[in-house]
Order: sequence, then structure tokens, then C-alpha cells
Amino acid sequence: MGWLKPLFRGSSSRKITLRHPLIIENPKIAFLNLVGAAASPLIAEDMGALKPLFSDYAESNRDVPRCDVLMIYATINADGLIEDSAYCLREIIGESQAPIVIVATENSGKSYIAAGRRPGSSNANLVMTLQRNGGCFPDFFKALFGMMRNGTTMPMAWVKLAPQIPTEQKNVPGTIFAAEVSHILFK
Repeated sequence: MGWLKPLFRGSSSRKITLRHPLIIENPKIAFLNLVGAAASPLIAEDMGALKPLFSDYAESNRDVPRCDVLMIYATINADGLIEDSAYCLREIIGESQAPIVIVATENSGKSYIAAGRRPGSSNANLVMTLQRNGGCFPDFFKALFGMMRNGTTMPMAWVKLAPQIPTEQKNVPGTIFAAEVSHILFK
């Protein structure tokens, strides 16, 4: 994971494209709980589904772990600040150095827009959850990360699992996906 550091610090690394994706070997996932006990059932459900797909994992209730995929359990207020945290969303992304960040708790679209206006310039393939839709959430990300291990980049896997057409989809979580890093694979 250490070799990713220059990529997110404004270096002259190559451009990430479908033909030249960012390949993460032995990816590490981390679960950052900024909500407390209320998030424990969600974290247990997500860890059970996702941990087996990764070479290592970390859990934290305060410190931002360094990882490749960061699952954040947080309440984002209407002003864009994270409740009970000294960090805003972009600062957490920068601290973790994760190229994939998923806010795994439900927050409003207005809160996410406000969070986007907060300081910090770190980029990631950022997923912001509006509705988990029960068990659809861990199932969706298990399928997504499985496809990424099998040679489909994250944006391409995303559109296969959640076609971008204006219809109601009941088997996927309600999310906003900002592919800021773009094409990422796991090995």
C-alpha cells in the first residue's frame, strides 16, 4: 500500500485509465466507526461480508486507519461536518490515503453536498450512502469487490451491478458514486 502515497500527493504518477488502471495488490479494508454503538450491527454485517475479500483489515473508533478501502460509519450534519469528529470527510480521506472510501451510514444528499464544500483536497472513488436498503448494501459491495478481484475495474463493475438508467432498482443500495480516482483493480 505504501507505493500509493505519491499518487495522492500531487506527484507526476501516470494517468489512471481503463487501459491503465490503478492495481492494488493485497488490498486492506478498514472500518472507521464515528457513530458509536448504534453502528455496531451495520459494521458486523459489513465485516462479515467483506473481510474475506481482503488480505488484511483494521477497525477503529477514533484514529483514521491507513488502508486501501475505508468504510466510514458517520453522521454528516447539514453543515457538512461529521458529528463527534475533529475531521471533515476530505480530511479523513487524506489521512487514510485510501483510493476507495465508502460512507456506509445513511446521510442526506444535502449533508453530502455540504461535506463536499469543506476543506481538503484528497481524492478517492467516493461512495456516499443515501439508503442501505438492508442486506442489499453488503451484498452489493461483496459483488463489486469480487468483480474488481476478477479483472473488472471499479466503475465498470459498478455499472454492471447498478445500471445507470432511470428506473427504480430494489436490489442495490441508494448511493452517490464519485469516481474521482477512476479505474481501480484488486490483485
